[in-house]
Amino acid sequence: MIRKYLEEAIGSHIKIDKLHGEASSRSFFRIHFPGYSRVAMVYPDENRAEIERIMRLTALYREHGLRVPEIYEVIDNRVILLQDLGSELLQKTFRLAPAEEKRQLVQKIAVILGKLHRIPAQHTDRTLDPPRLKWEMDFFLEHFVGPGAFYGLAKEALRPRLYELAESIADISHFAHRDFHSRNLLYHRGDIYLVDFQDSLKASPYYDLVSIAFDAYLDLGPRLELLLAEYEQQGLAIDREQFFLTALQRNIKALGSFGFQVHVRKNLAYKKYTGRTLRHIAHNPLTPRFLHK
Repeated sequence: MIRKYLEEAIGSHIKIDKLHGEASSRSFFRIHFPGYSRVAMVYPDENRAEIERIMRLTALYREHGLRVPEIYEVIDNRVILLQDLGSELLQKTFRLAPAEEKRQLVQKIAVILGKLHRIPAQHTDRTLDPPRLKWEMDFFLEHFVGPGAFYGLAKEALRPRLYELAESIADISHFAHRDFHSRNLLYHRGDIYLVDFQDSLKASPYYDLVSIAFDAYLDLGPRLELLLAEYEQQGLAIDREQFFLTALQRNIKALGSFGFQVHVRKNLAYKKYTGRTLRHIAHNPLTPRFLHK
């Protein structure tokens, strides 16, 4: 149905390949024109407000020296034709890179994080505030814990602990990409491009940092300390307690998303990412404070 719509909206002479999408209602297609290609991001229905937000954030990111896909055309307030950056996710690039290239990639990531951190927070009207953080904890309890237990604690015993965790994140006044992980970073012609930034909001100053440092899709291993050192080289100090509080909440939130995808959406591809996320939680030094009996 969407393919037919695209053929009618763009032209039946083109070749259209469906691309694997993330956990979203949007669909993605590679459109092959004579001699070049574009990526079409397609909403199920007209969504003018969201498209205008993406266009505004695209300009904002570019203004602050961040690489994002160029927007070429908007069709019916439903389709955005974007620059085709290929399909090489940082998730794969980093895993296959030799040691020196891994170091260079970590340095580039730290520079990107510094640029994100310096975007004035007033450029977004959304906030990852305590009620939203608590909602994410409830989502985790519903879709990951369910009738079972987590760290030996049942849902209602966990809830006040997770609410306390959400309330412990002290500063939520900084601009954040919101989903800064290795599957939302594309490697294209030697540079890293950011995608899926339409949910940019105010959050902890460490939210984007912990999203890549404790990524569900990629293990930095010994290069985690390099990332933190390079981050601080950007002139950004790290409060270790707030850093680990943010990481713990973020990882628990990710488990809720994976549980929803697996059990509700029946998207079993996300099941394989729960193990690494659980290990991140197990190794977080603040886990005993909130999760141990």
